[in-house]
Amino acid sequence: MLELREYETRTVALTPQQAVKLARLTRGARTDSAEPRVIQQVTPSSQPGHYDVQPGPFVGRFTLRSGLTVDIASRFPFTDLLEVLRIAARHPTVLHETATPFHAGRGLLDLIATAFARELRGIVGFGLAKAYVTRTFTRPPYPGVPDATAHLARHLGRPDRLITRARRQTVDIPANQVLAATHRTLVSQTYKDPQLTVRLRALAPALTGITAVADPQSLLDLARRTMPGRYREAMGLAALILSGCSTLPAGSDAGGVSVLFNMTKVWESFVHAALAPTLPPGHQLAVQHPVILSTDGTNIAAAADLVELGPDRSPVALYDAKYKPWGAKPSTDEIYQVVTYAYRLGLRTATLVYPGRGEHSEVGIGWYRVRTIGLAVLTPRVPPVPAPAPLLRDGRGAQRRAVS
Repeated sequence: MLELREYETRTVALTPQQAVKLARLTRGARTDSAEPRVIQQVTPSSQPGHYDVQPGPFVGRFTLRSGLTVDIASRFPFTDLLEVLRIAARHPTVLHETATPFHAGRGLLDLIATAFARELRGIVGFGLAKAYVTRTFTRPPYPGVPDATAHLARHLGRPDRLITRARRQTVDIPANQVLAATHRTLVSQTYKDPQLTVRLRALAPALTGITAVADPQSLLDLARRTMPGRYREAMGLAALILSGCSTLPAGSDAGGVSVLFNMTKVWESFVHAALAPTLPPGHQLAVQHPVILSTDGTNIAAAADLVELGPDRSPVALYDAKYKPWGAKPSTDEIYQVVTYAYRLGLRTATLVYPGRGEHSEVGIGWYRVRTIGLAVLTPRVPPVPAPAPLLRDGRGAQRRAVS
C-alpha cells in the first residue's frame, strides 16, 4: 500500500507502469472544478526507480489496476475527522468507532468500514427489512388473481394461456439496495487489518438477493422514508460514503471503486453547517454566491463561498472557507480575493475561516477589515513537559536540584 498525505510530497518506489498510471490522475476529475486533481504531480527523483509524488486535497483510498493501493491521509490532526465528514454531509447520525484507532486521518477507510460492518452485521442478525411488491407470474403455479391487461398484451386473450399477479414479500427494497451498494464499495478496498476484509466478505451472502442499482445515491431519500429505526446508523454511513465518492479522471486506470473525499468541498460544507446556527432570525447563508466583478457590462463574475443575506436578501457578511493552516496574517492572494468581493458586495468586512483551535485575528486594509478565524476542530497542542533539572552536589556531598 502506498501511503500519502494530502499536499505533502513523498519519494516512493514505483515501477514505470505505476508512475504512468498515477501521472494520469494529474489530469483532474470531471466533477470538481476548484482543485480537481487527485494527484498534483509525479516526477522522477534523484534515486533510480523512485518518484516524488504529491497528492491533492483528497482524503481516501483507491486502487490502480496494477494492484497498487493508494491511501491518502489528511494533513490536519482533526480531533475527529469522521465527525467533520458527518457534519459536512449533514447526516443526522453520529459515526464513531473507538475500536479502530487512527491518527491524523490515517485509517479513515478502515474506520468507516469497521463501523459499517458492525452496523450491517446487527441488521443481518435481526433480519433484513422486507416489503410487499406486486409480481406477475407467467408460469405455473399461478398464485393471486388473473392479470387481464398483461394477458391481453402478451397472449391476445388466448384461453390456453394464463397470467396472474400477486403480492409477495421481498428484501429487494431501496434501503437494502443502498446498503448493498455501500458494501460493494467497501469490500473492493484494501485494509491494513486483514480480518476487516474477512468480516466484510462474510456479510456478502446475506445481500446476494439485492439488486445492484446504477445510482444508489438517488435512492437515499426514499430509503430513509421507508427504513426501520435500526437502519439509521448504517444508512448514515452509507450516505456518507456514497455522497463522498469522487469520480476519478477518465482513463486513469483505477480499478474497482474509489472512496475519495474532496476536503476543500468538505471544509466548505462544514463551515456552512457551523455558521448557520449562529445567524440572527431571518438571515441565511448563500453558498457560492455570485459576485459581478466588472462594471462595464461584460459581466465578469466570481463566486463567494458563503455570503450572509439579511431578511431583504441583501448581503450583510462575507465568509471564505480556506482549507489550509490558520495564519494571523492572511496571504496577499487571500486579501486581494476577499477585499474585491467585499467591495463589489458593498461590505466593509470579510472573514476567512480555517481549520484551527479557536484562533482569531484581524487586519485592516484601508477601509476594509479582514478577519481570520480558526474553527476549533483540530487536536489541541500538548505543551512539552520540561525536563527535570539535573542534580548537583554541594561542597558537603549533599544533592540539590539546579535552579535555572
